[in-house]
Amino acid sequence: MEQLNCQNESEWINWLDEAINKEHIKYYKYDQFNNVKIIGSGGFGKVFRANWKNTGNILALKEFKYNTAVKEIINEVKCNCSCSEFFNKKLCAHNYSLLKNKKFMIVMEYADGGSLRNYLKLNFSTLTWDNKYQLAYQIVRALECLHNEEILHRDLNSNNIFVHQNRIKLGDFGLSKRIEEISKSGSETIGVIPYIDPNKFEQKNYKFNKKSDIYSLGVILWEISSGKPPFKNTDYNDPHYEICLAIKIMQGFRETVVKNTPIEYIKLYTGNYKLILNFLF
Repeated sequence: MEQLNCQNESEWINWLDEAINKEHIKYYKYDQFNNVKIIGSGGFGKVFRANWKNTGNILALKEFKYNTAVKEIINEVKCNCSCSEFFNKKLCAHNYSLLKNKKFMIVMEYADGGSLRNYLKLNFSTLTWDNKYQLAYQIVRALECLHNEEILHRDLNSNNIFVHQNRIKLGDFGLSKRIEEISKSGSETIGVIPYIDPNKFEQKNYKFNKKSDIYSLGVILWEISSGKPPFKNTDYNDPHYEICLAIKIMQGFRETVVKNTPIEYIKLYTGNYKLILNFLF
């Protein structure tokens, strides 16, 4: 897919239209799907489960809240193209095409286990440590593949890692960028507070890098060991919770080790993915 050099929203939309016309991106009409049911929502918008009429296959439709998110849509499609070309397809949630109802939507591979967070919530009590190691290994492999292509995810958390037939699928590449792009631009604070590299809270101009993704990975591996989200907010009425949490994390606050966690696993989520790969191989 050709290199992007767009400066504003209209240019991004024009690029998207041209990519569809030239069939670089497949495009389907909304009426080609039926049995559309909402299965999740977040700050970006909503995710629906639907059947493609031609085959009956179950797919996921990811709707963005604002059409101004077109840059993130394109970024997600482009990064997923990289996954298709260079990565093991088993590691990344595959995007099939775009469609537009009232808003842009991405047609995606459906994950029957939902997000990793949902999967842990429903299945944690039956997971063995072998199961947890396998989940950890697959996430590490997916992130390693991204980094080998000099791509940063920048928003790694348990809500954008998916589980299909008990296998991990890394998704939500809307905020991902190639490392060379990061170095040429500012690096705004993005992502979900518990998973963000603490250096970003301390240094205004800090640029996300591979270590930032690895920090997020460590938090996710802890989450797999505990079965619950990190720094879970029990006071939903506190409007300052995230700000206070960011300050505490910046000051060194971390989740505690879960009882009966193997020493080897603790070393994994406090190390880096090369150490993890060496251990799991």
